[in-house]
Amino acid sequence: MKFGLKKQGITLIVLSSLYGIAAVASTVPGVGIESIRFINSVKKQLQVIMPKDKYVLDPKSPLYEPIMDNVIKSSYLADAISTIDSYNIAEKEKFTPLYTDFTNQWFTKKWQPVIDQKQEIDFYDIAMDMIKFDQAIAKEFQSYGYVNTGTQWIFHKNGIKEMFSSDLKQNAIKQQSVWNQDDYEELIQSTGPGLTGMKVKQSPGTKLVNNKVWFLNEQIDSIKYAISIQTLQNPFVNKNLKADDVADYVTIDDLYHPNFTRGITMAQATFIIMLSAIIITPTGLGIGIWKYKKWEKTEAQEGAGE
Repeated sequence: MKFGLKKQGITLIVLSSLYGIAAVASTVPGVGIESIRFINSVKKQLQVIMPKDKYVLDPKSPLYEPIMDNVIKSSYLADAISTIDSYNIAEKEKFTPLYTDFTNQWFTKKWQPVIDQKQEIDFYDIAMDMIKFDQAIAKEFQSYGYVNTGTQWIFHKNGIKEMFSSDLKQNAIKQQSVWNQDDYEELIQSTGPGLTGMKVKQSPGTKLVNNKVWFLNEQIDSIKYAISIQTLQNPFVNKNLKADDVADYVTIDDLYHPNFTRGITMAQATFIIMLSAIIITPTGLGIGIWKYKKWEKTEAQEGAGE
């Protein structure tokens, strides 16, 4: 019996502790893990399209500033604006000015000092920064949960309310939907490539995979255009680049298809598990410690009796 108390106490303490740790750990994935998988698939394609040190903008080129101020800056804006459903007037009127201001501030902070100092600019670095830009847009204007762990989401302001929001679920369904790429692109109206950059006039908004495939392929066309300009020397440090050197177009099969609704369901379920741990873990620890203390007391009494 004495040994039973000790064993029961230790078992309860260990199991209760493990349950609490497991409950908190289970909240980590959430929606963010789906975003990470998608982002990693985009990075993989960018490493093919714009490998490090291949397309480095030459600060001595007369096209250096026009490309940065017009082409690259407009690409950031097109990346953001293309995620707005312009066929939804309320969404278009709400987000267009917000995204425009955010883009201008982001670009100025990141690239204006580099441009002013006439530094070489690697298109790979621009591509990686645009991924950070996309994440910042999602965090600022969509949902904190899209770009953070489930645990961070739970403890973020209004995170729990957002996690169980029907609006977020509808947004997630929209984001994760994948159309036929041709059907998607038929609804996009945009200008470019060219030295004046690209401008999105109409877009069906973010069907995340479709939108990113379209955008990546636009960047491929822009690189081909920059290399093929006949009136001026190509603007890259490597003057031997040819349009044939540019990567093939991306397809929807090249990117990971995120399942945000699954991530939301997981986040909701693990939050409930974590709530149960708030009750189960302290209770189990308390009973376990009580049993262990009772065993110690019995041992002490028997030792004194001897």
